[in-house]
Amino acid sequence: MKKILVVSESLGEPNHKRGIFHFTRELIRSLAGEGHELTLVVETTRRYRKLRRRQRLSRLLPADSRLIELLALYRFLDETDMNETMTRSALRSTIDWFKHRISMCTSWEFGLCFLRAIGVLPPSVKLIENKSGGFEYIPTDLRHLQLFRHFMLEPGFYSYQDTSALIRLPPPQIDARDYDIILIDTPTRVAIKRRANAKVVCVVHDLLPLTDLRLSDVATRLFLSRLFTSLHQADELAFVSNYSRNRFRELLPQFAHLPARVVYPRTRFDAADVARLPATAAQPVQPSFVVIVSAEPRKNVNAVIRAFRKMPQADLVVIGYAGGASRMRSLPPNIRIAGYVDEHEKATLIAEAHGLIMPSFAEGFGVPIIEALAANTPVLCSDIPVFREVAGELADYFDPFSTESICASVTRVLAGQDEWRGKIRARREELAERFGHHTQARDFLTLQPAGESQASVPRTAAASAPLLDGLAAHGT
Repeated sequence: MKKILVVSESLGEPNHKRGIFHFTRELIRSLAGEGHELTLVVETTRRYRKLRRRQRLSRLLPADSRLIELLALYRFLDETDMNETMTRSALRSTIDWFKHRISMCTSWEFGLCFLRAIGVLPPSVKLIENKSGGFEYIPTDLRHLQLFRHFMLEPGFYSYQDTSALIRLPPPQIDARDYDIILIDTPTRVAIKRRANAKVVCVVHDLLPLTDLRLSDVATRLFLSRLFTSLHQADELAFVSNYSRNRFRELLPQFAHLPARVVYPRTRFDAADVARLPATAAQPVQPSFVVIVSAEPRKNVNAVIRAFRKMPQADLVVIGYAGGASRMRSLPPNIRIAGYVDEHEKATLIAEAHGLIMPSFAEGFGVPIIEALAANTPVLCSDIPVFREVAGELADYFDPFSTESICASVTRVLAGQDEWRGKIRARREELAERFGHHTQARDFLTLQPAGESQASVPRTAAASAPLLDGLAAHGT
């Protein structure tokens, strides 16, 4: 058993429901299943202090009750409303961003974090034992928090590290001397105090903030500052795909000496799903397809919407924040913008669909693909190298720049429903070994020597080699 400290902006502050969140949540489940002791770094802010004060004023529990702090912590981490409307103008968004930064920079937490960063105050460790048994009910999206043995409370930690990256303040410090492994789930600007034999493992999901021309210069500078801070402290790197690792080596060859491994994102391949989702499962009269997006231009949701305007015989359900697409005038009746949905509803929509569409121009992996494969749902995706690596021959590919190509892909998948589902079911064992959450801890803790391809080391890749027939041709 290892003691692992998890530094995760997606889990340690009100969560974002993005790919990093999914990756880390499943990794935590896998590590906890292997019996490792996990601690999560959680930032505290004014909002958290307000929630804790309200709990204490209620007088329902003794003033020194640890449950009061846990209640405030869980509620704080669940505070973000992902369905909140985001129709603000660019000017209004900029003003709100500056107001938030000013508010944060004048907070008690920011000042404390800064004084620790420059060495005026020593790092301190405040741990809360995670005894959540006193809760009557924990929402689905918070159940991963139960897997942590402790929470390490750090005032303003993630908010300060973002500002320190932007205006080059010293990074926040964290005392990790009691841990064997420090997991940084995405490049983060943090100075880690640790034992000589402890390992820092940094996960790199993609380098899109450097290469996506639609992102702002501020986003690129923030990412670079975070990335270099993490790389200079990392003992090992983990990448979510061979494609991401290869891109990293092309763009940052000066860090090629760092030992690296590929740890795919995971999902659940429960045996019960097979029985519940036979090839002839009852489907709606009107065939439906699902696309999971965010507001980023690279997600390419508008092309899919244009394609389905031409295909009234099939429905499209758009999950996630679709940006301007959700405000399009006169959307046809066969297109529904569902917004953010909880995990169970998302799984149901995917399982009931005739296909899941991934139209992205660029990705580091593509988690919805494996969620669809786990549900025996056909996959339609852009013909880009990383999707070829993930789905191999189990997906129908299209040109993401062509609505005609997307329409043709939908037509092919509709015509071959039983064939596609049969192919996925036949490879289910291989898929579960490669993308099932039970193997993620093993792959994360098993170092892959630098310079070797994934196919030559982990059993997951070797076991599923027949699945990925087109990899060599696509350079992954």
